[in-house]
Amino acid sequence: MEGWILLVLGMTGFIGAPLGGAVAGEAVLEGRAQQRTERHLTDAVLVEDPVPAARGSVRTRATVGWTAPDGTAHTGRVPVGSHLERGAWVPVWTDEDGAMTSAPLGSAAARFDAAVAALAVTVSLGLLVLAVHRLVRRRYERLRAAQWGRGWARVAPEWDRKNV
Repeated sequence: MEGWILLVLGMTGFIGAPLGGAVAGEAVLEGRAQQRTERHLTDAVLVEDPVPAARGSVRTRATVGWTAPDGTAHTGRVPVGSHLERGAWVPVWTDEDGAMTSAPLGSAAARFDAAVAALAVTVSLGLLVLAVHRLVRRRYERLRAAQWGRGWARVAPEWDRKNV
């Protein structure tokens, strides 16, 4: 029985862990692709003059306004160049509802995230299989030790009489 359990664990480790990693990596790539389709670059207008930038910096934060696809007005604070003035156009990323969001990851960053996820899942599943393997081996070693002890307890009295 132990051999079959360890064979199944070995197959799971060699096939399941990389397969799980590939599935995780693909899921991350799909999520990032969906992000790129759901986020849009929208033109916003500065509704106030930017506060002067800190010494040595060319960027500051200012309030901008934009209109969502459904016609609702939105405002938010974004980093802008300190040289801009009220009424200047500033690009902002918005989601399908018109709410401001971060820019979607580029394809290189998405591939990196997918590779990290794939590696993490592969290693995690591999370590899980090794841990279960170790537990199974320990359990069967204890069973064999207990059987050996019971067998020795039966044979020891006869063995000791023959050697006296």
